[in-house]
Amino acid sequence: MTAVDAGTIVALAHALRNSRAFGCALLPALLEHVGADVGIFRAGDGGVPVTSGFSLAVGGSAGDPWTRHQRELAPVLAAAGDAGVSVDAMVLGQRRVRSTRYFSEVVRPHGGNETLFAVPRWDEAPAGCLVLGRCGAGGRFGRADVSRVHALLPAIALATSALIAREQPIETPVLSRREAEIVDLLSRGLSSRDIASVLGTSVNTVRNQVGRLMARLEVATRAELVARCRRP
Repeated sequence: MTAVDAGTIVALAHALRNSRAFGCALLPALLEHVGADVGIFRAGDGGVPVTSGFSLAVGGSAGDPWTRHQRELAPVLAAAGDAGVSVDAMVLGQRRVRSTRYFSEVVRPHGGNETLFAVPRWDEAPAGCLVLGRCGAGGRFGRADVSRVHALLPAIALATSALIAREQPIETPVLSRREAEIVDLLSRGLSSRDIASVLGTSVNTVRNQVGRLMARLEVATRAELVARCRRP
């Protein structure tokens, strides 16, 4: 097995442009790191899952076990949500797992035995989901496997959240004519006194207008205000 650490995961996120590319690079590395054969990784709560080793066409609820088999996997998913990582057989027991549609439709066709589920969390909210499986009669997950995956969840959550945030479009705020004039003058390095002189108003009026605009756009400095209003 090839070792994967937090530094590797963060470096991947810095090198790649979006969460899907990150998942495509991360999943094979995780499979090798844990010694798993098949896996599914989904960034955020609405992204298209990335798969490795699965022959089924995964797209939305068509093959994603987190949604398609959510009811019968509910105790396993709840355990993963609470602890970060869970294994279906550890939560439900081997006999109960083998009686589920999830096992017959997803696990058995790939020669699998048990499934490991993980939920990386960022700011107390799920940042994605991870499903790993092993093929063959002896392909069971132990406590060491759970610990190995659990140790990587903070880095996965950080990287995934950062990439998702980068993908979100940031709208340029709508400014009034006077606000646009003030931002333009600020971008040229003019002080409140200079701006007041150009606009024919008082220094206090300029300061108040700048203060209100900064509060509305939730920025802390005039430089951030200019950057926020000039973002393409």
